Amino acid sequence: MSYEPDRSKSRIIWVDIARAVAMVLVFTGHLGASWFPQLEPLLTAIYTFHMPLFFLLSGLFFKPTVNLLNLIIKRAKTLLIPYYLFSVFALVSPIVKLLRPSLYESAGKSADSNPLSAIIAIVFAQGNAGLWFLWSLFVAIPCLWLTVRVVRSNKLVLAAVLLVYLIIDFFLKGTSVVAMLPFRLGKIFEATAYVGFGYLIAQACDIRKWDRLNFSHKLGAFLVFTVAFLILEHFFAAQPVATGAMLATLALFTTFFGMAMAIAFSLLLPEARCFATIGRDSLVFYALNDLALKMVKFVLFSAVGIPVASLPLGGQLLVGFLTLIVAIAVCYVLDIFIQRHMRWAIGDFGSVRHS
Repeated sequence: MSYEPDRSKSRIIWVDIARAVAMVLVFTGHLGASWFPQLEPLLTAIYTFHMPLFFLLSGLFFKPTVNLLNLIIKRAKTLLIPYYLFSVFALVSPIVKLLRPSLYESAGKSADSNPLSAIIAIVFAQGNAGLWFLWSLFVAIPCLWLTVRVVRSNKLVLAAVLLVYLIIDFFLKGTSVVAMLPFRLGKIFEATAYVGFGYLIAQACDIRKWDRLNFSHKLGAFLVFTVAFLILEHFFAAQPVATGAMLATLALFTTFFGMAMAIAFSLLLPEARCFATIGRDSLVFYALNDLALKMVKFVLFSAVGIPVASLPLGGQLLVGFLTLIVAIAVCYVLDIFIQRHMRWAIGDFGSVRHS
């Protein structure tokens, strides 16, 4: 997501477009297999790489030369302030369940789960509660800063350490104690690794020139990465074919080819300002996507009564596309208001954007 000040002349447009693509994937992933069972394979595939892609794109602009304390203070403003402000929306449901369980049940929802646990999980960023990505990125940045210093900026050693981080994360997955660690510390290795790989890419390549590559080269790369990802995802979905180290390797390659596919696709897209805005302001879209989708789903599936879960594949694709368009449009309107009147909500206390 984008946390850099809005300096239009210095922005790399294809990165904004890549963030926008990643954000559309977030919206798509949050459609939910319970509403769209026919789309479950697509949603599962998206979940293999869409959040690592955000970490990697954030790492493109990582600067280990910045003073660590200044870096932490800056990221606390741009990540933790939005986390807690926008988490108010996520807290509404468990608070209502805690204070007025009868009201919650009257809406046709189960009140069996512990609302206090849900509130604690959001406040302390446990598991995948709330806007977990923001806390993950916050803890990853100082960890990467320290890692770069320890390896003395040696790129090969850093790459090896980051791979070790991913291996550690893979074998820690599913551990209940790790999952319940506060402030997303249980996923610090994964987040640090992908942010670090973004940093390594920026160090090894001139990313400002990527969008100037020949169209045929970009198209060829996209096709190769897409075919590779689809093959790997097919085998990864059939997990019994691999276990242990082989499964970890398969998961790693699936994620990397998924990210490469998304980036190559982004390079093929035209520089549409309205779409790039989603990437430039991806923090706001991420913060509001769940709320917007719930509103749209309520209107379409409860108020209007579209029986989406029973529709065939074509029908679910059509309704899913409509849901995405409306939800993104809602976030777009809210983003305009926030950028003009509430930039403090995204940690920017010194400017007001009018464009």
